Amino acid sequence: MQIGICRLCKKEKKLSFEHIPPRVAFNKNTRYYSISHSDFANQSFLDYKPTGRVQQGGLGYYTLCRDCNSFLNNNYVRPFSKWANVGMDINLKYDFQYIEFEANNQNPLRILKQIVSMFICMNDVYFTELYPELLDFTLDVKKTELPDRYKIYHYLNNEGQIRTLGLTFTNMYGAVCELTFPPFGYVLNIDNENELNHLTEITGWRNYEDSRNHSFTIGLYRYPTHIPIPLDFRSKEEIKNAIKKSRY
Repeated sequence: MQIGICRLCKKEKKLSFEHIPPRVAFNKNTRYYSISHSDFANQSFLDYKPTGRVQQGGLGYYTLCRDCNSFLNNNYVRPFSKWANVGMDINLKYDFQYIEFEANNQNPLRILKQIVSMFICMNDVYFTELYPELLDFTLDVKKTELPDRYKIYHYLNNEGQIRTLGLTFTNMYGAVCELTFPPFGYVLNIDNENELNHLTEITGWRNYEDSRNHSFTIGLYRYPTHIPIPLDFRSKEEIKNAIKKSRY
C-alpha cells in the first residue's frame, strides 16, 4: 500500500495496486515494460527483449483507494473482460490486417467506461483537473454524456511492445493517450477535429443502454506497436528502412 491521491475520488488515502488492464483481461503474469527511448541508441533495439524494469504480477499502478478499486471491479471489469476474450479469440484464430465481426451479449457502455478509467489511472492526478468530464463519465454508471472533444479509438494488437503512453501533446493529432495490451489497443484523442485514419472510433458506445445483451458488428484493424511513440504502427521493416534513410 502507498499513500497518495486516488485518481477517482481525489482524496488522499492508502492506494491499492490497480491492474491496467484488469487481471482477468490477461494481465496476471510478469510483463516487461515497453522499450524506452534510451534504447533507441542500440541499432538492434527492434530485435531484443527489454531486460530492464519488470512489472511483477501484471501491469498496473498504485492509483486507486480500495473503495474506488472495488467500484471498478463491481461495475466495469466483468464486461471489459468479456470483450477482451472476444479480441483474444479473434487474434488466435485469424491472420488479418482488418476484420469485421459480430459481437454478441456485450455491454458497450460499461466497456467504454472501463477504458476511460484506465486512461485516468495511468495519468497523473492533474489529468482529470484538465479533463473533468472524463471523471464524471466514469463515476456515474448510468451517465451517457461525454463532450465531443473526447474521441476514443480501438484496434487489435498481438505484436510488438506494451504501450502505456500518458497524456502527450502532438502537432498533428491534438492530445493523445494510448494503452496497448494484447489483444487490444486503445487511444484517447482530445481536441482533434480530424478523425484518426485506420482506427475504429468507439466513442458512440456511450449511447448504448446499460445492458449486457447488446449485439453489434464492428470492424477493427490489427497493428504492431514496436516503439513507444503514439499512433506509430509501422512494421519492423518500415522502422528499419526509416532508420537507414536517416543515416544518409
